Amino acid sequence: MDVVADGLNVIKTHKKVGKHECKLKPVSKLLLNVVQILKDKGYIQSYELVENGRGGELIISGIGSINDCGAIKPRFSVRANDWVKWEERYILSKEFGHLIVSTSQGVMTNIEAREKGIGGRLIGYIY
Repeated sequence: MDVVADGLNVIKTHKKVGKHECKLKPVSKLLLNVVQILKDKGYIQSYELVENGRGGELIISGIGSINDCGAIKPRFSVRANDWVKWEERYILSKEFGHLIVSTSQGVMTNIEAREKGIGGRLIGYIY
């Protein structure tokens, strides 16, 4: 079971049917980091973690301008100088989307990782 893939799929499905709020469960630390990136980049307005004793529940509100999002499987390893290859593969244009990557310095976007000169493992994409 991939919590991140399920979460991104729920967000995309709710956006397609016109809903602006959704619930994700169960919740993991990686999913929380991905949702925080979505909030920072303006794809969602806010989120709230509700503890229910069974893994928690994440309530996302204000789903905004998401054209497509998803998890990348398998989680490919990317070197610091290979970002262009992976950006061309998963996002439409250089300035129109983000790859979400897990690095040794935490979860961040491909743009932040490129600026820091580090690589990591691909988690997902959004545009």
